[in-house]
Amino acid sequence: MKKVFLIFLLVFSLQPLPATAAVMKSAKSIIELPYLKADEISDISLTPVSIVLTGTTESTTSTWLSGSLGGLSDGFIANYSSLGAPLWNLRLGSTANEIATSSAIDVDGSIWVLGAGTAITTPTPPSAQGKALNPDNVVLDPAQPTNTPLNRIKLWQVNSAGNLLNTFELASENIIHPKKILIDGANLIIIGDSYEKSVVKGFYISVTKTGVFSPIIKYGIKSTQINSAMSNSDGSITAVGSSGDLLLKVKPLSKTDAVTLKISTTGVLQQVARATLKSTTRTWSSIDTGLLQGGKVSYSNKTEAAITKFSALNKPIWNVRYLSKSSALVASNKSSWATFISSGVIKGISTWKPKNATPVLLELGKKGEVISAYTLPAPAVAIAANNEIGTVVITDSGVSFGLVLIN
Repeated sequence: MKKVFLIFLLVFSLQPLPATAAVMKSAKSIIELPYLKADEISDISLTPVSIVLTGTTESTTSTWLSGSLGGLSDGFIANYSSLGAPLWNLRLGSTANEIATSSAIDVDGSIWVLGAGTAITTPTPPSAQGKALNPDNVVLDPAQPTNTPLNRIKLWQVNSAGNLLNTFELASENIIHPKKILIDGANLIIIGDSYEKSVVKGFYISVTKTGVFSPIIKYGIKSTQINSAMSNSDGSITAVGSSGDLLLKVKPLSKTDAVTLKISTTGVLQQVARATLKSTTRTWSSIDTGLLQGGKVSYSNKTEAAITKFSALNKPIWNVRYLSKSSALVASNKSSWATFISSGVIKGISTWKPKNATPVLLELGKKGEVISAYTLPAPAVAIAANNEIGTVVITDSGVSFGLVLIN
């Protein structure tokens, strides 16, 4: 009997213990930044001690941005301590219209801000020859200056104290939407989308830190978009987005596939990985250290947030999908983090059955399991993480931005 008991005890001890279910907690903003018009925060950059916000404002004045509006929109950069205390802010605008979309912190502490802008054009007055008779001497209104579309890549360098050091610009033949800036030694790498009528192509361009732009390189034929990118140790970059085009002889598997692209230091497309599901469209929205990627899968009747950890292109370690009303945004430090608008159950959180779609933030483990979970006060528009500060999420309620910190 004793022997049987010992065998039973040994077998029982080898069985995996049931995982402890995560509990959904409520995360609060440590600061709120109100706005009046269609303002946006597009990116977060973290130092060991501060949080840099990059975005665009259409508000004529602001309680947290100095100065007044230049054109119809200004880019901006604002720096906060790890406790949410304001350090400095700077408008990046002129009488033209500008947007700011991404930022990167250089080794000297300066911050490179990426964006786009318009040019102001003044119509040529009509020639005096052959002008119509004007017997009543009616005074004609002079031709008014107008703005071109967003067809200029803008690049600003700001020092660690918030002073503007340099401004560079490159005119494009098409409407341009630069989305991500990366630092590669003495050069800067810019990726994004170029639009011509109904055609959209991804693009890559390299810039020296003295403002010399390389020729633009485009990817795709009519429906390729690049949403984000990260640097690799060999100097290449890994970019993510979506495409319905033939890329490197790799055919699309659905109308729109989520694509991951490896691009060389000279902008040459080296590898293409496609993620697809039957009768869906997919896209990757973000990528961070360790090939953690976030995106969405759209079916005819539902949307799922998709989070996948890769060991290499096309080699997933784990992947999870959750019913959602948005794409997933991701960030990495000691853990993997993802935020999206949850509209259904989440495996690992037994009590989570939302009646209404709710913004959430998940901490995921080495196998994609949920370690911790938080509801957010509003949908997330940007996320970043490091080991010193923790995980920072910017939410947008429609009237204010919230800064949520998990550490």
